Amino acid sequence: MSIPVELPSSDRRRRWPDPSHPVLLVVIGGILFGTAGTAQAYAPVEAAAPAIGSVRLLGGALALTAYLAMRGYRLSGLIEIWRSKAGVVAALGAGLFQPLFFSGIERTSVPLGTLVTVGSAPVFTGLLAWALFRDRPTPIWGAATALCILGLGLLTGFGTAGGSALGVLMNAGAGLAIASFTVAAKTLLARGRGTIEILAAAFLLGSVVVVPPTLFTDLSWLATPRGAAVAVWLGIATMAAANIFYARGLGRLPAPTTATLALTDPLTATLLGVFVLGQALTVAGWAGVAVLLLGLLVQGAFASNRKAQASDIGRTASAPAQQP
Repeated sequence: MSIPVELPSSDRRRRWPDPSHPVLLVVIGGILFGTAGTAQAYAPVEAAAPAIGSVRLLGGALALTAYLAMRGYRLSGLIEIWRSKAGVVAALGAGLFQPLFFSGIERTSVPLGTLVTVGSAPVFTGLLAWALFRDRPTPIWGAATALCILGLGLLTGFGTAGGSALGVLMNAGAGLAIASFTVAAKTLLARGRGTIEILAAAFLLGSVVVVPPTLFTDLSWLATPRGAAVAVWLGIATMAAANIFYARGLGRLPAPTTATLALTDPLTATLLGVFVLGQALTVAGWAGVAVLLLGLLVQGAFASNRKAQASDIGRTASAPAQQP
């Protein structure tokens, strides 16, 4: 009779940090996302925020598409993605986020708009995954996400002054756009589509939503060395590269977990604002940083443990059996 054998502990030992670990991939993506605000601060003064958002999305789309073309990828594959419902939803999520977020900020405030947008994104992701995939949110995910949202609240001062109902709805819509993109991208990944082709298809089609109005704004800042450098960083680092890390982690983690781990974005933005841009942070703000970091650590540790358990089960099941 054959029996499964548990592998020696030395064989089951996992290296950390593992550069291919999905939690680490999402965290790196979130860190790159978080550099966008600092980069925007170095843009020429005539660069309007909506125009920067459009340039960022289009720059990422062109960079990813150029990479695919250089690798000999048939661009007809992008058209196949656009013909799928998930592909259209991913594109709408990527495209609509920009105008909804910036328009909401104009009607509320930066702290409130950030809190509503970034805080609602993982909640919407969890609800969509539950409704569409019957992927019930776990208590640990709920606790970690609640901690992160509390941290964001402390970080932004729970700013509600000057917030209109329409602005709050727009920022909530931006959070829903992030969630829709995440869930749709997860669906396409599960169907065997490649990470980069999904992102290129979503960003190209999404650019159709935001780029045309931008053409009627002042884009002369793009011709300056500083403006060009900012545009390149935003497009390649904070859009193309960041989303590659994010999507590759998403392919091996539940969508709600990925969305919560991506809250390294506002954490990074805050720390860069303090240490690079010289912005002040209150005691409550530092408490928010600590609570947000705690929520991320809880979510990351739980996700890593689940992945490790799944890996051990799979390796034990596939280990060669010994004959007594």
